[in-house]
Amino acid sequence: MEPVIFPPLSSMRSTFFCTLLLIAGLLSFGLRGEETDTYVPPAGEAPPVAPPLKKGSPLDHLANDPKVETLTVGYKEGHTSAPDYYIAHRGVDDMAGQGWGWVKKNGKSWDSAQWIALQETPGVAVAPFRKLTKRDGDTNWEFKFWGSFASYKAYDPHLDELLPVFVLQGYEVIGPQNSLTNKVGPPDRANHRRSGASSREGRPILTDPGID
Repeated sequence: MEPVIFPPLSSMRSTFFCTLLLIAGLLSFGLRGEETDTYVPPAGEAPPVAPPLKKGSPLDHLANDPKVETLTVGYKEGHTSAPDYYIAHRGVDDMAGQGWGWVKKNGKSWDSAQWIALQETPGVAVAPFRKLTKRDGDTNWEFKFWGSFASYKAYDPHLDELLPVFVLQGYEVIGPQNSLTNKVGPPDRANHRRSGASSREGRPILTDPGID
């Protein structure tokens, strides 16, 4: 019987290693071929700090949608199918407070309305003024609001006061209405003396970072 001659061990190791490299290279090529969503900067330009928002991104409407002068009556955003909703009236605090406006339960009088800080839900529904060229362009407009009041309050450092927080899940545009006679601010606002505290870029500070 002819003896079986095996190649040297070092040769076997070299062949095995080369085979592994070949397999790894093929796998890597295949994976790169499937990465169709990888952002590639235009030729001759440095890549940005972060890739631009794409259509369909949860924050797409904050950067890519064109701004408009006025809202469209009947426009809906977010979750708006639940039968129970609130009525909201957009107001502006002349003392530069960070409240959004008034919110009341549908069917209740405006006497029951609360002056609120609005907590947006990116990817679901954000404040209607985000679509406008002017931040106060929806003043005295009314909306149907879907959502709920949070268990925590927001601290407004401009006026040193706490505001109830409404967590927005959806809205429908009703349209412009007459201004309300309701007092701006929380019920315990004694006087219009602004605080010297920092405004944190004009946003109210939540007293509890959690969300119901």
